[in-house]
Amino acid sequence: MKIYQVMVFNAIVLIIIGAYGYVISGSLTALIAPAIGVLLILLAIPVKSGKGAAVIVGSVVTGVTTVIFFIIGFIRGNSLIIIMAVVSLAAVMFYVSNFTKQNSQE
Repeated sequence: MKIYQVMVFNAIVLIIIGAYGYVISGSLTALIAPAIGVLLILLAIPVKSGKGAAVIVGSVVTGVTTVIFFIIGFIRGNSLIIIMAVVSLAAVMFYVSNFTKQNSQE
């Protein structure tokens, strides 16, 4: 898989689970995850065309999202938030391994 594909997959997960969380809770804060998902989809467009800055921004957004979702998920005991955090963590791990491979090839 390529970075933009992982970014889009993570974004879709955030959008779907966040929208579901909003439907079952009615809380506007549940829309934070879909907003981050939309941002990641928008960032995936320049990532696909090879823009390095977009990769870095997307990686940082995903990393910060992961940390915040784990903290909030465990504090609230909310499994939906923890699922989003785990998927985002997998994306971050992919990004890091991809960066490592690129640096070792150069």
